[in-house]
Amino acid sequence: MCAVVISQLAKLRSHHSLFFAAPFTLFAWVNGASRQTIEALYQCGLAISFPSLLRLLNNLATRCIEDATRAALDSHLFCYDNINISTSIYVEQRASAPAKVQSGTFAILYAIHNANPEHMRLSPMLHRAQQASDLNFMSDVRLTLDQIQMLHHQFRVHVVKVLFRNSVFKDYQHKSASIFQHIPRRKLPSGLKTKQYPLRTSTIDESSVTGNIAVINDVYINQLKMTHEQLSDRAIPCINDQSTNARIRGAKALRTQDINPFTRLNCFQLAPGLFHLSMNLIWALLHVHRGSINQLGSLSYFFTVLDRTRLGGEHPDYHTLLTTLMHILQGIILNAWKAECGHSTLTSFLSAEPSPAQLVEVADRVLQNHATPLVEPEETDTANENMRILTRDLLYVVELNHAISDGDFGRVEDMLGHLCMIFRGAGSNNYCTEILHFIFNLKKVWTDEFA
Repeated sequence: MCAVVISQLAKLRSHHSLFFAAPFTLFAWVNGASRQTIEALYQCGLAISFPSLLRLLNNLATRCIEDATRAALDSHLFCYDNINISTSIYVEQRASAPAKVQSGTFAILYAIHNANPEHMRLSPMLHRAQQASDLNFMSDVRLTLDQIQMLHHQFRVHVVKVLFRNSVFKDYQHKSASIFQHIPRRKLPSGLKTKQYPLRTSTIDESSVTGNIAVINDVYINQLKMTHEQLSDRAIPCINDQSTNARIRGAKALRTQDINPFTRLNCFQLAPGLFHLSMNLIWALLHVHRGSINQLGSLSYFFTVLDRTRLGGEHPDYHTLLTTLMHILQGIILNAWKAECGHSTLTSFLSAEPSPAQLVEVADRVLQNHATPLVEPEETDTANENMRILTRDLLYVVELNHAISDGDFGRVEDMLGHLCMIFRGAGSNNYCTEILHFIFNLKKVWTDEFA
């Protein structure tokens, strides 16, 4: 507020001072303010005029391209996705009228933290790819003992933190003990903010193999003005959703005999976007555990109990579904704590002043008895089996999302083998294959420094 007042006082002294008016006009335009609204704000002295806004947008776009061009000369990460822009809320009758929705592609470059240009060279990776053997399930996909132990610890921390979020344990004095904290695996430095460089949105449709080739050519040749020679021995991490990565691989297959590594698209080292990975994971689990409202332990049953709606489709809203699944998991785990703590209520359990070691012991029992499927159940208890599998699967969801939020990609890597098997068991073969491609690159193609 103080900065706004000072900016307005500066404008009273000189109409050339636009420290408030220019950013505020951009804010209004981005949030859908009409031209008439912006002109009204201009007359009130709160904004710049609409023609000035258009000139400002053009200057900003030019500066963004200049910044991106400098960033592209250094080590960087590249990603893009489709974008749909609504141009009108009315139905035009004229044949020559613009489309109501304009589709295109929006690309961004990201600076890479602590990148060494020598480690970003493409030729060593191409050589390793030529010499690479096939993936082996036992040695490459299956989790190592260390990864299993780390994953068990992370799950245990989530189970304990569900208890701490309960109002009874909110003042538990040992909450900050190290045994209740996640073990970092390969975490980004605290406070790191990755620099991003947006590029111009193009009207190229990236929903085809040829469209992806055109997008890449437009970004690096037309917008960034780079040459094939500058790009031919540079490995560029390229993180996208599964469908985009599949089309880029199709383009690589189509251009295997092309003239240089850039036109063969060998420069682009693909990895799955973690948001899309999380979104498709909960959709896959919804498909597996949906069941019906008459099946105890099914998601449909819990949706009815929680009175949640709009979750009946194949791909419901991500945030609504994720929030609901987390509520279900918290309820299941709290109930498991009551069953395993040895007391009639959690309040009496807290009154016994359990030590951190005792909480860890109970949390392990919760994982063993409520989140571990039985190998050969002695009695057929379908509801119990469904609840165990659902709890285990939702723990993978919560761990994946917390690892992403914490910026600890080592924790994500610890889960890749199991996530691959979960997707395959759910019938989501595309993401299973995408993870296998990623594991192959991590272990067979990329150098240790690049991975």
